[in-house]
Amino acid sequence: MGCCCSTEQESLSQDGEVNERTRLIDPVSNVYQTNASSSEYGNHYSSSATKKSDEQTALNRILQQTASNIIDVGALECHTLEQHEYIERVRTYNQRLNMVPPQKIPNRVHPEAQLLCDVPAVERILSAQPILLADFNLMISSTQKVVAALSHIKVDHKEDLVVPFGIP
Repeated sequence: MGCCCSTEQESLSQDGEVNERTRLIDPVSNVYQTNASSSEYGNHYSSSATKKSDEQTALNRILQQTASNIIDVGALECHTLEQHEYIERVRTYNQRLNMVPPQKIPNRVHPEAQLLCDVPAVERILSAQPILLADFNLMISSTQKVVAALSHIKVDHKEDLVVPFGIP
């Protein structure tokens, strides 16, 4: 397997063979920095060398910002709730819930109308009286009339939508 980002210095095994603790990426060869000066390339290549150096500097800066913004989840400590902390949170939640006025709590749908929840007598709900054909036809015709009415809505343009406020 190997380790990509280990900070510990570990030696090879006694035989000099690669093992599971050997780094996959050499940190020295992984870091690429260009420190090019214009005197090394002469006047002919000076502009391209500075452009490459500027690009490399910008890329290194972006890489450093990204590395500083990464959250190492593995390094975070695991916080498990103790029994008394859990009970205290439940008590606090229930107190806050009881302070909310009842009209702000959404009404629960009757479980008889839900088929996707655990219903002990599904056959009773499914064997209930179906919708009458007259009611079904009324719903269809009402829906068609609403669609027709919405398709005939028109907006008449009477004045400008954008009004200048005298800004020069």
